[in-house]
Amino acid sequence: MTPPQFSGPLHELVANAHGNHARVVELLDTHPDLLEARFADWDETPMEAAAHTGSRAIAEELERRGATPTVPALAMLGRAGTLRALLADRPELAQVSGAHGISLLFHAALSGDPETLQTVWDAGARVGLDHALHGAINARSPEALAWLLEQGAGVTATDWQGKTPEQAARERGLDDLAGIIAARA
Repeated sequence: MTPPQFSGPLHELVANAHGNHARVVELLDTHPDLLEARFADWDETPMEAAAHTGSRAIAEELERRGATPTVPALAMLGRAGTLRALLADRPELAQVSGAHGISLLFHAALSGDPETLQTVWDAGARVGLDHALHGAINARSPEALAWLLEQGAGVTATDWQGKTPEQAARERGLDDLAGIIAARA
């Protein structure tokens, strides 16, 4: 397999912030100035990349080094208390999306934490309810999945690979989650 070609260190950092913790550490050790830089071609920062892929360790590493977590990153990290206070002061933030227009509910589902989901829901987040099922599957969380279904999430939204939540769960061997979805279909 041919190694990926990067246009520069920022491109490589943001690409690896989607899930390669070790390489992110190496790149930030060499290029600390890129910590919160935005890769224009993808309109994405390292924190945003980690947030929408559920890469908690990377988001925590970025935060430890001084990056400010975005609202979607706080949701993915399951920081319900911080979100509650932030959204009480600025309720309009419940409508923000992360990189690539990915909803706040999806990020909250990646936390696997129903309290975090309830926090953003109580603040008015409604966009992406159906798609958030994929976040709960990525988090391997039956609790988050059940919470989303209780709110009325539909089970036919496809992910970036064209799979429904049930198909994605079965493909990953998450038969318990697939069963929860099948029971609601």
